[in-house]
Amino acid sequence: MRGAVAAQAAGVFKAYVDAMYRCMWERELKMDDPAVFRQALVDAGLPADQLLQLNTTDAVKAQLMANTEGAVAAGAFGSPSFLVGKELFFGKDRLRDVEEEFLRQKAASAA
Repeated sequence: MRGAVAAQAAGVFKAYVDAMYRCMWERELKMDDPAVFRQALVDAGLPADQLLQLNTTDAVKAQLMANTEGAVAAGAFGSPSFLVGKELFFGKDRLRDVEEEFLRQKAASAA
């Protein structure tokens, strides 16, 4: 999760999330192993050294704490959780529901 915050700071968040979810859920890699994590970053073409350095900074740690507190306050209890407006969805199997809710809310706001 610190890696995701670091990726936001480095401007590679979308690529990071795509790569990490693929590594965790499709390739079932042991992402808590530092060597596996670093290799996954390299394989994805991400700036591994920069992200690993950012992971250790107080700013990234503080931002993750703030993000976690906000997620818990919104009702999140795991990953992936998706908040669309005030509607919370949990699990990758709910992506269609997320999309439909987003479109529903967008249509409602346009009306």
